[in-house]
Amino acid sequence: MIQTRTTQQRNKQAIDAVNRPFNAAPDGSLAIITRTTVIGIAVALYALSASAQTAKDVKGATPLVAIQDEPAVKLIVDPPIPEQLVLGRVFIQYRTENLRIMPVYGKAALAVSPRIGHLHYYVDDQSWPTVDSSGETVVLVSLAQGPHKVRLELADTLHRPIPGASKVVEFTVPTPKDPHN
Repeated sequence: MIQTRTTQQRNKQAIDAVNRPFNAAPDGSLAIITRTTVIGIAVALYALSASAQTAKDVKGATPLVAIQDEPAVKLIVDPPIPEQLVLGRVFIQYRTENLRIMPVYGKAALAVSPRIGHLHYYVDDQSWPTVDSSGETVVLVSLAQGPHKVRLELADTLHRPIPGASKVVEFTVPTPKDPHN
């Protein structure tokens, strides 16, 4: 079979293309694209890792490791929720800083760090505390109409009040409105 010179040249080019490795383009353009892509991915991953917050940044120190020179305990108390007071219910929300509210008691628990404790509260002139270790909103119902005060204090695991961690909330339970007027 007789082939012309141009057909022979085309066949040789086709055979050369099949035999040449895929990633070795004659002008190196595929290698440049590959290198650029890899560099781009590396830069993006580095930027992502640099901007990510650690668990400690978001959640604070782990409660499983002792804290040296712990800061003072704080009790933050909100006034009763007005919409509930009108209905004769007293909801007092609170939170603590540098103390975890937990149902753990006894002398050995005094050595736990971060600190643990619980809440005592006294309604009006009550002489004994109500002990709460739930960490949830204090809820009082069936209080008489008129002025009241609730003293909230944080206590250690031996039920001793923690100095400087007490708040008094004063409020008035209003006279209910007649629903028929």
